[in-house]
Amino acid sequence: MQDNGDSLKLPADTAKAMAMQLISATGVPDHTASVVASALVDADLEGKTTHGLLQLPVYLHRLKAGTIDPQGQLETVQEGAAFAVCDAHCMLGHAAALQAMAMAMTKARHAGVAVVSVRGATHFGVAGRYARQAAAEGLIGIAMANTRPMIAAPGGAEAIVGNNPLAIAIPTRSTPVVLDMAMSATSMGAIRMAAATGVPIEPGLAVDDQGIPTTDPVAAISGMLAPAGGAKGFGLALVVDLLCGLLSGGAMGTEVASNYAPPEQPADCSWLFIAIDPSAFGDMTEITARAETYVNTVERARRTPGAGPAHVPGRRNANADSTTENHIIIPRSTVEKLQLFAMEIGLPDLIAWPKTT
Repeated sequence: MQDNGDSLKLPADTAKAMAMQLISATGVPDHTASVVASALVDADLEGKTTHGLLQLPVYLHRLKAGTIDPQGQLETVQEGAAFAVCDAHCMLGHAAALQAMAMAMTKARHAGVAVVSVRGATHFGVAGRYARQAAAEGLIGIAMANTRPMIAAPGGAEAIVGNNPLAIAIPTRSTPVVLDMAMSATSMGAIRMAAATGVPIEPGLAVDDQGIPTTDPVAAISGMLAPAGGAKGFGLALVVDLLCGLLSGGAMGTEVASNYAPPEQPADCSWLFIAIDPSAFGDMTEITARAETYVNTVERARRTPGAGPAHVPGRRNANADSTTENHIIIPRSTVEKLQLFAMEIGLPDLIAWPKTT
């Protein structure tokens, strides 16, 4: 454990054990707590800190308030050979999402393609995690979710759609291609991380609650995010919202509440998972070989002077653990929130800030 005054550097295994203990203390079964703790720390290891342990205090407060059900189970409401509609009953999102994608994968192996929609859902972290889940077993995986409104329509002054993440993973002979994006110029998690560390945001990422561009992360939190690519990003956010909400019968648009709202208010959202078995469309060996050849062509393409190497989506973070030495960094503000919760449950020494002399 290292302390630089503003953050703690912890071994990943230590951080996972700590997170699991905190989650389990709210009544969550150990297996589910382990799934969520691993997902949070893995996000930090991949450099996606906005979906890492920064989220844990929010989950803990919601578990305590009952708007995340510690004992919740994914229920299949309706299904056929190539589809299912599920209700997550506000259980922890990471565990529910793994189950929903697994269901889509099982059905896709029989039908070639399968779609699983989920309503009554909560925050599930990194969308690419579930797309990769399919690609790891030779399937194409697609995962998407809606969020509370954070983006205005072009020319609008009111947040009307979320930044609604979309992830697509395509298997190759080696590391899969994984597109993992939100539809805003940045994520609200990144804004919150900037606010937690007192760092201004770049221009063009957000506006305040009056629609005025701002570099102040605190003003941006109460304002709106800018869509990625202008009208194109807004359009993509809109169709993801419609697909998730309509096919699950769940919340969409202004019906979706904020994960950061008072913990007594359910943060209801909807998801959609698609799995495709490439072997239903042709020879799997040939398909993955063609994918690998294409990726190699992209990586070897000529670059402009001074430009770094080309990065195919999903391959940049493939070896993230080696670049972080399997450690994560937790901001002081997050550590202090976790310390308060640890004290509440009678574990005051679970997260000890190193003493200075």
